[in-house]
Amino acid sequence: MRIDIDVEYDDDEAQNKIDAIQRRGKNFKPPLEEIRDELQKAWTGNFMANGLAVGGWAPLDAEYASWKAVHFPGTPPLVQTGELFKAISTLRGVEVDIDRHKAEFSLNNIRIAKFHQYGTEHMAKREIIFEPAGANRRWGKMMREYLEDGGDGDLL
Repeated sequence: MRIDIDVEYDDDEAQNKIDAIQRRGKNFKPPLEEIRDELQKAWTGNFMANGLAVGGWAPLDAEYASWKAVHFPGTPPLVQTGELFKAISTLRGVEVDIDRHKAEFSLNNIRIAKFHQYGTEHMAKREIIFEPAGANRRWGKMMREYLEDGGDGDLL
């Protein structure tokens, strides 16, 4: 005895989801732009909090602090003209390269920032740009959600 069972199903919805995931997988620019915006906020906040996000910046040495108090009274560390802060807070001068599959950020066009970021023989390291705590996990989740549903629960 043989029994035939026919099952009818509609896989259009599943196929549409798969197609949308494949389409989004070819272009990660939207979530990478969100990451850029998050970094911009984190770096600006770090700057305004004297490096608190990276453990705090070393105080200025006494000789330089005295000179700075005369020439730039009342300015916090890493601020004289405000140009460095403006560059970080607006990403002006920060090389930002976002394409479909990667994002790169560089301080190469902000000459003075490199000295602060890495320090020198005569200047303490005062980290300006950094990866925020927990960002890797958060960004991985953001990328997964973008692939699955465009990041907002809807199919693109």
